[in-house]
Amino acid sequence: MSPITPALELKNVARSYAEGKGRLDVFKDLNLTVRAGEIVALVGQSGSGKSSLLHIAGLLEAPTAGEVFIAGQNCSALDDKARTRIRRIGIGFVYQFHHLLPEFSAIENVMMPQLIGGTARPAAKDRARELLTRLGLEPRLEHRPAELSGGEQQRVAIARALANRPLLLLADEPTGNLDPETAARVHDELLRLIQDEGLGALVATHNLDLAQGMSRIARLERGMIVS
Repeated sequence: MSPITPALELKNVARSYAEGKGRLDVFKDLNLTVRAGEIVALVGQSGSGKSSLLHIAGLLEAPTAGEVFIAGQNCSALDDKARTRIRRIGIGFVYQFHHLLPEFSAIENVMMPQLIGGTARPAAKDRARELLTRLGLEPRLEHRPAELSGGEQQRVAIARALANRPLLLLADEPTGNLDPETAARVHDELLRLIQDEGLGALVATHNLDLAQGMSRIARLERGMIVS
């Protein structure tokens, strides 16, 4: 990806849903750019559409109108197979709940997306160990999710999202289930790792204190981005 090519670009995005006999307009002519190395906080009132916007940015949901570019590629007209491939290798996701596979250890959970993507097992294991160690989890590599604290589980989820070296990270309230002290610590580790990896990130959060520590804030109001 060229240094001037955004990790994510949403151009004139609209999203509408049928609601009874009428129509609900969630977004209208929305524009947003996230560049490599930039961490953008997406804030807005509950119900403003933050999760829907992340779904569109992550190619999980198609906009009613407008275009979605990932690393300069227009993904708006791609078929499901092509969109799935971009999601697998180009986009990392972190959710409010960790969604780890309970029967696998921490290191196996981080290896899994790499193996699915075709990485050889030794290389996948090295990458998983590296990420988990950078997140302070070296003593917990062989522990299963049930043996980890909430903060540790979310760190594993962060490592898993970054395992395939994506160009873009999308995070939906990634510390929302944690107590304030743990949330602040995991948040700081997440931002440091994003910066070290050099990818672009869009992080939905309701915590304005955490948002202030990111590169900039994009506020979602009335279906538009207000920076």
